[in-house]
Amino acid sequence: MKLLGRSPAPILPSPSPAPRFLYLHSTPKSPRSPRPPTTVPLCPAQDIPGVEKGRRRDGRRRRVWGLSADSWLPGLAGQRWTNRPKVDPTASLTNRAERPGVRKDRDPETMRLCLLLAAVWHTAAGAPRPEMFGRLTSPGFPAVYPNNKEKSWQLAAPPGHVIKIYFTHFNLELSYLCEYDYVKLRSGDKELVTLCGQESTDTEQAPGNRTFRSIGNSLVVTFRSDYSNEKPFTGFEAFYAAEDVDECATLPGREPACDHHCHNYVGGFYCSCSLGYTMHRDKRTCSAKCTGLVLSERSGVITSPDYPKGYPKLSNCSYSIRVEDGFSIILEFVESFDVETHAEVLCPYDTLKIKTDKREYGPFCGQTLPPRIETGSNTVEIIFITDVSGDHTGWKIKYITTGLSCLKPGAPPNGYISPLQQEYTVKDHFSLSCLKGYVLLQGDKILKSFTATCQKDRSWNQPMPKCVVVDCGPPADIPSGRVSYITGPEVTTYEAEIQYSCKIPFYTLKTSNDVCGISTRTAVERIFGGKMAKFGEFPWQVRLRGERFGGGALLYDNWVLTAAHVVYGHKDLSSLVIRMGALKRLSPNYIQAWAEAVFIHEDYLHDNVNFNNDIALIKLKHRIEINGNITPICLPGRDSRFHLKPNDLGTVSGWGRTENRPLASSLTYVEVPVVDTQTCKNAYAKKKEVTKFLLTDNMICAGFESGGKDACAGDSGGPLVFLDSETKKWFVGGIVSWGLQCGVAEQYGVYTNVNNYISWIENIILNNS
Repeated sequence: MKLLGRSPAPILPSPSPAPRFLYLHSTPKSPRSPRPPTTVPLCPAQDIPGVEKGRRRDGRRRRVWGLSADSWLPGLAGQRWTNRPKVDPTASLTNRAERPGVRKDRDPETMRLCLLLAAVWHTAAGAPRPEMFGRLTSPGFPAVYPNNKEKSWQLAAPPGHVIKIYFTHFNLELSYLCEYDYVKLRSGDKELVTLCGQESTDTEQAPGNRTFRSIGNSLVVTFRSDYSNEKPFTGFEAFYAAEDVDECATLPGREPACDHHCHNYVGGFYCSCSLGYTMHRDKRTCSAKCTGLVLSERSGVITSPDYPKGYPKLSNCSYSIRVEDGFSIILEFVESFDVETHAEVLCPYDTLKIKTDKREYGPFCGQTLPPRIETGSNTVEIIFITDVSGDHTGWKIKYITTGLSCLKPGAPPNGYISPLQQEYTVKDHFSLSCLKGYVLLQGDKILKSFTATCQKDRSWNQPMPKCVVVDCGPPADIPSGRVSYITGPEVTTYEAEIQYSCKIPFYTLKTSNDVCGISTRTAVERIFGGKMAKFGEFPWQVRLRGERFGGGALLYDNWVLTAAHVVYGHKDLSSLVIRMGALKRLSPNYIQAWAEAVFIHEDYLHDNVNFNNDIALIKLKHRIEINGNITPICLPGRDSRFHLKPNDLGTVSGWGRTENRPLASSLTYVEVPVVDTQTCKNAYAKKKEVTKFLLTDNMICAGFESGGKDACAGDSGGPLVFLDSETKKWFVGGIVSWGLQCGVAEQYGVYTNVNNYISWIENIILNNS
């Protein structure tokens, strides 16, 4: 940005009319300076138009003199006068209205002296303080402007600003090239525009909605009307304001204000540099921080700052390459080389030099790649100095090192070396790996990896290991299984084969739950009103006895699915009896299991009213041996065929209450159809005693409208299972939860809908296995 000084005071010319008003502010004198005794009586303020009286900051009275064009005398200003005021600086200062004329009762010689004194005072004091905004109008606005009139306004803004002006009303006489009436804008020595008419034509311009801006921080606005107008033209109204200049904007053909980052603010700007650069003392150039860089790798690349962009000015860069003794550095210039030069003088501007402990290379400049340099040294200094001018891309150096070599290593049997090189010099290294089925062995220690490095004495830093075949060790035993050695007796090394087999009868657990849902009962036939089960028909059935009797279903080989209310509040897990593999309730032939942990659904509320989320999982301490009488039940899949619908026929089993006994002596089962939820709700709504129970979407109903077949007390937690028509395997669709009376008409059994809890079951098992 250009810092412009205060606007000079107007000079009063002799042959042309003077400004209508000229405001002058007196400058406080030194306390020791005597006050001129003639100042007050000679030019009293009341005799000069435009005078303002007041107090200065120091408390002393201030006088301001103003001059009117009517007060000029012919002897001072010339013999010719006009009634057109030419310049009115008040628009840029205070925008005051015009003052009345000078009083005529003063002596002309006295007034002439006052005028000269005022002019000298104004020049000494300087121009008035610029105004930041204002309004301009044609004479008499909004009435018709007079003929034969000319008026100018000198507008000034603070340094670092321009003046913008726009017209809210414009109605002047239209003439060819605006010869008659016009408004002219001028900034410095340049005429910006001449305006007339109401709308622009091919040869004339009207302002319209345009905004005009000065070139510098000053603007002269001139209005002129000729001697006649045929129509009533109302003139113009304009508003102006000072506007900050964006010095950071780069103009065509001009250099940017700043080297890196330019920051504009009201009235000025400043520069800053990117990370890695420092501001030069000229406050606009950014010098690179490119000293102290030391490279110690055996190969690498060094470039001038910002390569291949233009390198920074006024920079002094130094780079060092230092490698171990026994190595020699080789430099090679690659890609392009562009350093400012001179046709007659060797590198007078920007220079690149290379120094070693033995000699110096360079200086280098111009656009020709310097030759390859074999320094014969393990230390190199690269010095790059730039001046204030130029725009060049710089240079790029690739360096490598050479050194003494070690003996070429040989890989042991069943091993291989990488990288495989023709020669290994100081600091080179290789890795040894073994073929599949072999491991690294050094002494009696098995290594995870091995790397050796070539040393300055041409030896490797550690001895070569060997690759030995992997020995898997004796195979692990499996419950109810046996192992056979296929490759050879007790052979357990890599690629040896063994075979596991199960005792007969056996079920092979290939993955997770492959043998689930297998039953000797493969068809649905047509408890309370039920039938007695046979071995193999419900091998997943689990009997629970703790604070309550109940049932459950085996999942996988170490989980039991049951109802939450059956195990709720059971703190002593050792007293929870878990039995399976028997049909008779009092049979001595059963498999006993023990609980390791119980997981009750976190949203279950044990209040005997709300049985929502009535589901729990029991993790067993030990895995159960799967056989013909003990097999897990399948969980429902996520396919639509596993979604239960009304009239789907399921089977519920247990040792609960029957028609004649409080507990069944043998495992009993019954088939019941799924009932529509609304039908179930309507049936229970008729019973006054069950209005407090809630039937939610997490429950399903099953049973017959006529009653007769149902689960009952002691069956809680037992599974309601369904046959998958595709796989012919059974899956658990419900868990016995609650009901009012067993086998009574329109009192259906209510079961927990397992489909809604698949994710919960999977997460519990996954996170606790």
